[in-house]
Amino acid sequence: MLPYHNHSATCATNPIKGWRSRPISTISRFVFLLMFFFVLSLFSSCIEDDEPVASGNKFLVASGGSGTVKAGLYEYDVTKNSFGHVSDYFPHYLSLEYLDYNNNRVAFTTDNKPAEVSCIAYADINNWSGLKFVPIPATGDPESYYAVPAAVRPRVLKDGKIVYSVVWNTANPYDDYHIGQLAIYDPATNNIELSGDPSGFVLAQAEKGSDTEGGSMSGPFAVSPDGKYVYCQVYGYGTSWGQYHIDYKFIVSYEVGKPGSYKRIAQSAETISAVTGNGKYLVLSGDGLRKVDLATNTVDRFDDYYNTFNPNQVSKTSSQMIKVWRGSGCGLFDLNAAPPWQFTIIDGSKLSGSYRGLGHGLQFSPDESKIIFTASTDYYTNYASALRVFSCPVAENVTKPDSIGTMPIEYCTGVFLLLNK
Repeated sequence: MLPYHNHSATCATNPIKGWRSRPISTISRFVFLLMFFFVLSLFSSCIEDDEPVASGNKFLVASGGSGTVKAGLYEYDVTKNSFGHVSDYFPHYLSLEYLDYNNNRVAFTTDNKPAEVSCIAYADINNWSGLKFVPIPATGDPESYYAVPAAVRPRVLKDGKIVYSVVWNTANPYDDYHIGQLAIYDPATNNIELSGDPSGFVLAQAEKGSDTEGGSMSGPFAVSPDGKYVYCQVYGYGTSWGQYHIDYKFIVSYEVGKPGSYKRIAQSAETISAVTGNGKYLVLSGDGLRKVDLATNTVDRFDDYYNTFNPNQVSKTSSQMIKVWRGSGCGLFDLNAAPPWQFTIIDGSKLSGSYRGLGHGLQFSPDESKIIFTASTDYYTNYASALRVFSCPVAENVTKPDSIGTMPIEYCTGVFLLLNK
């Protein structure tokens, strides 16, 4: 502040309309200081929310359609702060839970599709104009057909093949008989491999009931990092007094290329969520989180809360994985360690600035030294906030992550995926 000098005794009449200088009182100085620091605080908050130069990352994001933004998938270039529309199709429920990404190929279930095709779209991220839909297997019998469930995430194998669920049904709407199984589609050859009816496996198990009629498959599945195995859930079913019932469920492995090769891992009704990048553990979600040691088939609970793991939240090479608590924070597991829980990376309540509510799209960077995530100002409670994109080291209790971009509210959906371009 400029030094104060009292002119009251020496200053003559002001030449402008007879104004005379007045002494600055102590109260005036106090008010001035209050205003000065108020303006300074506003300026500081603006600096806090300003974004540094972006890092050159590109992301796959989505919009359900809003204002001038049409529905579909977009490639978000944070360097240019631009959104390029790449497809009219988008994942089921606008969620990463129905999308997989591997070796530059994306596959996802979608509702907004042509009537004559399956609900599973796939594309290479460098050729979105070549987006296609996986075929629905033919039965060769007019009295039966295959259906492709929309609520099960497809998986992309290391070699580019796409794994998805199919269910064989009879044309009789009163017939309970059905066969859920895997379809493995090779876009290079247009060949479809079916894993086969699991009834033989189910009926050979000691848990078979007296009225168990057959076996089927349902729910999410996961694939080994080398693409050789698919881990899925099969179950026995039957009817009693005219009522359909499910008897028991098993976690099994299926060896790709060998139809019928179901191998028991564990009896469990919990949901398959992920396979660690080193191929050692299968993760189940249900009453907490459990890991299955695939060498011994032993099952151990390692967390008390249910969680699903989206693409890029599981390390590509180790037993590490990121768990995110929507709206509040995230942390690191290492299933090779004892205990598996390592540390909290982000506690949203301790972040500086106004963007504190973490989103679903949290993920590892390509070299896995950092995580990249989105955060909102409304803690993801009503999805009415723009999203700030941050990155930070995989370290304990980070409070000042680096801001790399901002997504307008029109793109604030459950789809946020780093593309390794």
